[in-house]
Amino acid sequence: MFELKSVVHLSDVGQDSKIRLGNLIDKFQNAGWLHFQQIRTQLPPLDSKLLYFVVSQSVRIRATLSLGDPITIQSFITDANRHKITRLVEIRDQAEQLIASQLEDAFVVNNESGRIAKLPVDYPITSMVDSTKHLGFHRDRIDIPVSKNQTRTDFRILPRDIDNYGHMNNARYLDFVDETVDHLKQISINYLKPAKLGMTLGYLRTKINHSVYYTVSNGSNVMSKIWLELK
Repeated sequence: MFELKSVVHLSDVGQDSKIRLGNLIDKFQNAGWLHFQQIRTQLPPLDSKLLYFVVSQSVRIRATLSLGDPITIQSFITDANRHKITRLVEIRDQAEQLIASQLEDAFVVNNESGRIAKLPVDYPITSMVDSTKHLGFHRDRIDIPVSKNQTRTDFRILPRDIDNYGHMNNARYLDFVDETVDHLKQISINYLKPAKLGMTLGYLRTKINHSVYYTVSNGSNVMSKIWLELK
């Protein structure tokens, strides 16, 4: 388990002083990334071509964070093998009450070929797993329902949107949705292809009852699918 103390900063919030959706995901990602860097120092070095590509995220929101709120973020590797890894990240308030949680699944990929890969047979991957938490690979497939209630917006990927692996940062996907944190109960995302610098992403928004869906495409290629459950 990895633990990080933090606070909701001015740069995290909108005009209403409540955390923006993309910045909430940033909190999860920062703790998860720091946790993984800590783990890597205790394991044999990996081939530089191998990396983890996140294929799905599921976020549950119990309360909205506001400017100045102190928080504790905990990261756990809950399952791992030579092909994939599952991570749970939880955000708690000062009273240690759960505010939000994220379950994330990733495959090992070869960054040069873009294909699914695997770690060496003798790599001690199971030593990463936290014995106090066990949640297996869970990827929820998002199917976008057919509806006439749709709108579309286009966004171009800028240098500030790119992460260390040359792909658009996962949190940036949620900067381009209309919904705010305080209106959401749950978020699920399927990442199908990496979005890269210079691409134009089309966000097709579909609303049905208390659900909102986004199909994110670059031309005819679907890059990701997003499902938001409203309160």
